[in-house]
Amino acid sequence: MWLQYSRMIQGCGMQKIQDVIDTIKSSNYFDAWADIFLGVNAATEWEYLLENRDSKYIYDALGEKLHSNNVPYVIVSEYISEFFRYYDKYDDYHDIKNKIAEAYLNKKLKSDSDLISQEIKKKLSVTLHEKKDLINAHLHWMQNFISTIIGKPKFFELDPTKCFVGLWILEEGSENIHPKINELHNNLHAMAQSAIRMYDKNDYAYFLLLYLDILMSSYQIRDIITNVYFSRRLTSIYQDSLTKQGNYFQLRLDMENLSNDNMLLILNIKEFSKINLLYGHDCGDVIIKEIIEYISKIVNTSNIYRIYGDEFAIMFAKEKKETIFEQIKHQLEEKEFHVKDEKIRLSFYGSIASLSEDVLERCEYGLMLSKNNLGEITNVDMIDDSILKKYAQNITISQELRLAFMDNRIIPYYQAIMDINTGKIVKYEALMRVVDIHSNILVPSEFLEVLQGMYIYPEVTKLMIKKTFEKFAENTLDFSINLSFADIINLDTQAFIIAILKQYPDAARRCTFELLENEAIHNHVEVIDFFASLHSFGASIALDDFGVGYSNYETIFKFDIDYIKIDGSLTQSLLTNERSRILIESIVAVARKLDAKLIVEYVSSKELFDEISTMDIDYVQGYYIGKPQKDLL
Repeated sequence: MWLQYSRMIQGCGMQKIQDVIDTIKSSNYFDAWADIFLGVNAATEWEYLLENRDSKYIYDALGEKLHSNNVPYVIVSEYISEFFRYYDKYDDYHDIKNKIAEAYLNKKLKSDSDLISQEIKKKLSVTLHEKKDLINAHLHWMQNFISTIIGKPKFFELDPTKCFVGLWILEEGSENIHPKINELHNNLHAMAQSAIRMYDKNDYAYFLLLYLDILMSSYQIRDIITNVYFSRRLTSIYQDSLTKQGNYFQLRLDMENLSNDNMLLILNIKEFSKINLLYGHDCGDVIIKEIIEYISKIVNTSNIYRIYGDEFAIMFAKEKKETIFEQIKHQLEEKEFHVKDEKIRLSFYGSIASLSEDVLERCEYGLMLSKNNLGEITNVDMIDDSILKKYAQNITISQELRLAFMDNRIIPYYQAIMDINTGKIVKYEALMRVVDIHSNILVPSEFLEVLQGMYIYPEVTKLMIKKTFEKFAENTLDFSINLSFADIINLDTQAFIIAILKQYPDAARRCTFELLENEAIHNHVEVIDFFASLHSFGASIALDDFGVGYSNYETIFKFDIDYIKIDGSLTQSLLTNERSRILIESIVAVARKLDAKLIVEYVSSKELFDEISTMDIDYVQGYYIGKPQKDLL
């Protein structure tokens, strides 16, 4: 990372600086970053940018440099976030980040449009010529999408069932093309809808991330259509046109003719889409063919398949299992692939299972587990079916969450908090809800664990914070927002929160950030620093779910806590369990010593409310007071 190098350089002599520079030059993007983000003058360059933040020329020049050096925007975004944190420059953070994104975008869109035009103009083989309109349909769609964004509106269909490719999928049946194409195509159109909304809101930074996925998916769809017709016309429906190996359909056919004494290995290239984005699809195709050839040399079998994009399958006898494990993955990761003038190495993840009727489905779940497990090949036969079932459910949930986020169906609900002494509603807690495609309301227990493992999680957190602050900026009520430790250590989320607090100073003084007690205990250093930042803007801190499990009174002595929220399980058992009463009373005593306010959750009945009223409690929350709802009471 440039920042690490920048820190190394500070205070060093010239020889040391040169040593660092020599090290940096091994980076693919050295030329792009050297005179702006790296070296002795890094801080000066950034200070100049900040001092001249209203100069369009500065951003245009930066956008031109980044784009001309083919620096992916994902990397740009990461470096910008780290800069702001290191130099503590949170003022106008998102404004500056968006201006950089906009400048980069202006250059990229024109360049991409030209590249797409070149792709469309390429001659196809005689056998494919009659399908040229269909093959290039989504590239034309992409071109019209870009034209609309740059201010030259052209029609492009947002409904996936009505666009040219969508109608073709319906006619052909996705199972006769490839099972994944329908999901790919639907996600593309959903992302386009979301991207348009983001652009209209001038959220160029997030638009760019969506745009890159849309562009990549459009090319993938073109490749699938080409492959379908190339296979049908030149060979058969069972052969991959690029590698001349069997495809998904050949794999299914071969599995029917092989016994359960065989196993199936599915192998996927980690982050291969970045290879295509950085070096182009032609280079990606070369790598795919090299991988197939290399696998053929490693494993003495003809049962090698390219089943989808960067996904390969190998069938082999069970007695070769251990050999296959060692040979294929590890040898592939040791191999150097030559791409233009560079040598690169690839990482792989995979899954393996005995042949069965549902082996492909099981291996797909195994792939997901492998991807999240540092790339180690997952032996699906060793995994309990209940785990696979849960993982399948999680995949379904993650798909729903991704679409819900794109469609703006992740929203805050607000639950009232009453001042027990006055009987008035004085606070609200913002709670995340997801509206599914059937208009059902999903609660965090149904999706939060999955969401926290997704790349959109930080964006969802920021969306919830933004919507909540906008809501309470319109009134004078107090309110609270939940944060996880993952939110606290995310640099971009930190910067966003600080920016929001500065944007809404009055609401900031009425805002309470809630953190679960167990997360505070285990990560106290980071938490203390973050709490101090929030307090400097007048915001308050609440320790949530205190009193059960990890309960440790030392926790509330370590932190400058404004509110303690007593765990709901204590509330629910208060009328029947004397121990719960004792615990609550002890928490009350400690809170009074620390001058912290107390909130009791899960107050669901009049009996509970009356009982809690006899204790020295400040606020109550629960269904008896009010259920979470979209609008304030």
